[in-house]
Amino acid sequence: MPNTRPLRVLLICSGLDHAHRGFESFARECFDALRDDPALDMKLVKGSGAAGDRERSVPTLTRDSAPVRALARLSGRQAFRFEHVAFAFSVMPVLLRERPDVVFLSEWHTGKVLAPLRDAAGRSFALVLSNGTMALEGFGHLDRVQELSPAALEEILARGADPERHVMLPLGFWIDPQVEPVTDDDRRAARERLGLPLDRRILLSSAALNRHHKRLDYLIEEVASLPEADRPYVLMAGQVEEETEGLRALARERLGPDGHDMRTVPQRQVPELLRSADEFVLASLGEGLPRALIEALAAGLPCLTHDYGVTRYALGEHGHFADFSRPGGLAGLIAGAGFDGSPDAQRARHRYAYEKYSWEGLRPRYVELFRDAARAARARRS
Repeated sequence: MPNTRPLRVLLICSGLDHAHRGFESFARECFDALRDDPALDMKLVKGSGAAGDRERSVPTLTRDSAPVRALARLSGRQAFRFEHVAFAFSVMPVLLRERPDVVFLSEWHTGKVLAPLRDAAGRSFALVLSNGTMALEGFGHLDRVQELSPAALEEILARGADPERHVMLPLGFWIDPQVEPVTDDDRRAARERLGLPLDRRILLSSAALNRHHKRLDYLIEEVASLPEADRPYVLMAGQVEEETEGLRALARERLGPDGHDMRTVPQRQVPELLRSADEFVLASLGEGLPRALIEALAAGLPCLTHDYGVTRYALGEHGHFADFSRPGGLAGLIAGAGFDGSPDAQRARHRYAYEKYSWEGLRPRYVELFRDAARAARARRS
């Protein structure tokens, strides 16, 4: 008689409840979307925060702790990498007790440390990585890798990756089936609540406050290159990182104190930011599948992005694309023809996002990914 028990899946995320990045947002949404699926017995383990039903935190070194900050300064590496490594050791006792079939994570370094710990303990759980950083190599310790776009999968396979190990599956999102378009009055009310200018065009960036990946220095310089009368107000919302203070100084110098704002908000406040904005911009040149971009699209906003395969897949015909690797690329988009913010345009953007990325449509495919990974782990053990 076949084994019909639910598949035991442990979703782990070191930064959940103290970091505000795409990995953490996805972990929360994924757990909430899949926890009640009858095919799964799903639990969540995080590096901080309160415990809950099938959800717990374990003591670990976090990216903002003094030891980790010191290691980051001495090594020149990002603090979150040390957190990811430390979390592997912190979470291993939980894995030994829970005996999961599958461990699902987005942090490559955590998986890299867990694989030898798993083998040394004689356990056989599958490791499944959601490849949100679009890593291009180093997958030998993983049973399955979730690639988030066709462009990412094509690039990986072109480099000689095992096609059985890599699966194309986009991120899931909580998106309502229907959208109520944002009116001018709605937008003004949101700005009043957020303390934003009422009479300025607002360009929103929701991304980690850094240079090396999210390229907020490029965003600042591109807006500053426009005539002052044509500049939008730039709202940058994201996680504070080592480069943030330098970006604050650059923004004060190039945009002035009345031309911008930087803030960090919890995920639940992001919809209010989106309601306040006229357009959304993502200045990075490479992503797995940018959550903030899909959230903005689902909210009906015009989205301005670098032109490459991932963003073409993410936005389809609803994106506004330019070469952000060169000066003037973003500035040209901002200064070009006006973007359609009509109710019909908002509904069309939302519908595209809902049909492509809603958990309602993607949930069965995640369940199948976990089943496939568990089969691969059993074959590896045999």
